[in-house]
Amino acid sequence: MQEDQILHVKETHATKLRASSNWLFLYFTIAVGLGICAAATRAPLFGPLYYVGIPIFLIFFVAPPLLWPLAKHPIKRTALLLLGLFLLAITGLTYLGLPSAAWMVLLTTPILSAALIGPRGAYLALALAILISLTFGTLYATRTLEANIPDFLSFSSDWRNWMVMTSALLLSGIACITLTENLRKQGEDTNLALSTQDEQMRALVEYAPEAIMIFDMDLGVFTNVNPRAEEIFGYRRDELVGAIGPRELTPAMQTNGTRSSAAISTYLAQALAGGFPVFEWQHQHKSGKRLDCEVSLVRLPPHDRKLIRASVMDISARKAEIKEHERVQQKLARSQKLEAVGKLTGGIAHDFNNLLAVTLGNLELLRDEIDDNQQLKLIDTSIAATLRGADLTRNLLAFARKASLKPSLVDINKVVLDTRKLVSRTLPATISVETSLLAELWPVEVDPGSTESALLNLILNACDAMPDGGRLTIETANIRIESSYMDTRQEELKPGRYAMLAISDTGAGIRPDHLSEIFEPFFSTKDVGSNSGLGLSMVHGFMRQSGGTVQVYSEPGVGTTFKLFFNAHTSAAPPSPAAAGPSDTCNTGLRLLLAEDDEDVLSVLVKTLERDGYAVTAARSGDAAKAIFEADPHFDLLITDIVMPGGLQGTTLSSELRRMVPELPVIFMSGYASEATVHGNGLRREDIRLMKPVRRGDLQAAIKESLQNKR
Repeated sequence: MQEDQILHVKETHATKLRASSNWLFLYFTIAVGLGICAAATRAPLFGPLYYVGIPIFLIFFVAPPLLWPLAKHPIKRTALLLLGLFLLAITGLTYLGLPSAAWMVLLTTPILSAALIGPRGAYLALALAILISLTFGTLYATRTLEANIPDFLSFSSDWRNWMVMTSALLLSGIACITLTENLRKQGEDTNLALSTQDEQMRALVEYAPEAIMIFDMDLGVFTNVNPRAEEIFGYRRDELVGAIGPRELTPAMQTNGTRSSAAISTYLAQALAGGFPVFEWQHQHKSGKRLDCEVSLVRLPPHDRKLIRASVMDISARKAEIKEHERVQQKLARSQKLEAVGKLTGGIAHDFNNLLAVTLGNLELLRDEIDDNQQLKLIDTSIAATLRGADLTRNLLAFARKASLKPSLVDINKVVLDTRKLVSRTLPATISVETSLLAELWPVEVDPGSTESALLNLILNACDAMPDGGRLTIETANIRIESSYMDTRQEELKPGRYAMLAISDTGAGIRPDHLSEIFEPFFSTKDVGSNSGLGLSMVHGFMRQSGGTVQVYSEPGVGTTFKLFFNAHTSAAPPSPAAAGPSDTCNTGLRLLLAEDDEDVLSVLVKTLERDGYAVTAARSGDAAKAIFEADPHFDLLITDIVMPGGLQGTTLSSELRRMVPELPVIFMSGYASEATVHGNGLRREDIRLMKPVRRGDLQAAIKESLQNKR
């Protein structure tokens, strides 16, 4: 890299020298031509001198620039110039002798040689000039040549005059060559230093890790950018320079809610006043992608213009690393907290239960000895409090995953039916209970009592979430997880077969800021004193201790779904079929309209469907999907989430689109129990409903079935 830069500097310097030489040739040609024209008025006095000099001037000074450009023929041009000068000098000395202006030509030749070809050529030209002078001195001294001007005939015939002129020519030539060479070297060194400095400064800008952009506030556009700006923003240099300004590279609103135009005006005013504002800013790539950047501004001279230099560093990767680090730290802190609670609970549970056993035993013994009703009432109250203390300990142990479990093969469907019978008489009449139980649900190996307790806790929570009534849905399904899955709390659900139990309500939902805390011990959104805050903690601990997990999906104003994933008992289950692979059917030309508000889920579904050959058009809401369909209704299938932002949910979206295309097939997807969210909305019998996460094979089969129904 360094050698390339040095070579580039040398080439730049050589180009500048060629340009200077070109001007030198031009100026000297003009000077000689003007000199010949000015002296032509004395041609009768000087005789045939000008009849020879003018052709020499035309041949050696005028013709070469017309025939040979200096950039391609520098050696030829230089040789002809020097040869022409010598011929003019010889011509002048031949006809005029010592009074000839040829002495100036002979002195000029070494100077030009020093400037054009260096000191060696200059000394060679000086030697030729001395040789010419001595030769003509000899010719005039021997009267072989005689000057055309009689008054100078005797002066030119004296050899001593020729020696004086030759000596003067020698000394003057050496002095002029030395001076010219020093000036040339000084100029080269200065130009080389300036070129090197210029290249270094250019390299600092061109190879800078950040985008460097110069903004002219008067023109409202960028006047210069470096290559890094092209990489960061996705525009070519010609698209950035002289065409756009900061506002075209910035979204309308920043992430903090401020309007970009107002904020950037403030920062530009600070820089214009002599400040150095440094701030985080969200820019926009040409593709529309948002970029987190760090920007610094400074004003540039001259101060009669409003020039601002902006240094833009893309910190998207750095912010992503910080966010990931924070996520890992939160996960670690939560894990450490759970571990600490588990150790604390495990350490005190045994002794605490012993104390409760002693207290309870003594209270029961004392009760047998007392007949007074008032005292019996006090004893019964104490016994009830002791039992609640025992329940509290059991819940803490369940949360800490240290409860004493006795696993056995359990049919979750039977647990659901038994629990429903248990609670049906106690539930308010305003709450309707619906079940959707899979007939061939895989059996699981768990503790039956803890499973029933977990289900009961979730049912009671669902009822508390619907004080004015609503619909409670309990659903079971077989779920196969093909790859490792991380839920919103960063808990891993390993690949395998699971029996899923979902409890859904149509209550007010859970606030997003509470979702990460609902499984924490003693956390509760209910009134103080109404519960211990350990119900969901117990469910979470029991599921993790049993090798499964619990997930929650909630939409404020829509409802909440808790999903319990139990590991299917492999020995009792039928052999698992091979995982469904990509369909072999050619799907090219089939157009799907996909509506899904979760960006990550949408991206995965689009990639999956496009890989299977479908042409997918995606929308982030029901309203957007309707607009797309109205513009172009030629879609073969609609795949839609059920709960989405905007005015159209999945069910109402399908109804709107079917008004335009009645035969349009629809596949519904949801993170909630399907019966809880789509029941009673007038869906067609052939519509397919899928619960997230959806296997690729299941999605392919659903699409195939929907398209077959259409035909």
